[in-house]
Amino acid sequence: MKEKTFNRLIYSMMILGLIMMLTGIGLATFTNIASGGGFMLLALLIAIGMLLLAPSKIYLTFQMMRKNDEKCKKVAQENRSD
Repeated sequence: MKEKTFNRLIYSMMILGLIMMLTGIGLATFTNIASGGGFMLLALLIAIGMLLLAPSKIYLTFQMMRKNDEKCKKVAQENRSD
């Protein structure tokens, strides 16, 4: 899988996780579904959202650090040649 395609997949996982978390929190806050036995549904929505959100943020942070490293090395090489 190409890096660009993988990054899109990671971004979509992050957005899906955020939507699931916000949906669970919104349902818990603005409805009384938690009192009628829907507590497990709310907990599942929020937990899966968090599981999708955390690794994607870590991966994207590592990608940004790697690109910044490459950029700094390129600038350092240009400064040496001057």
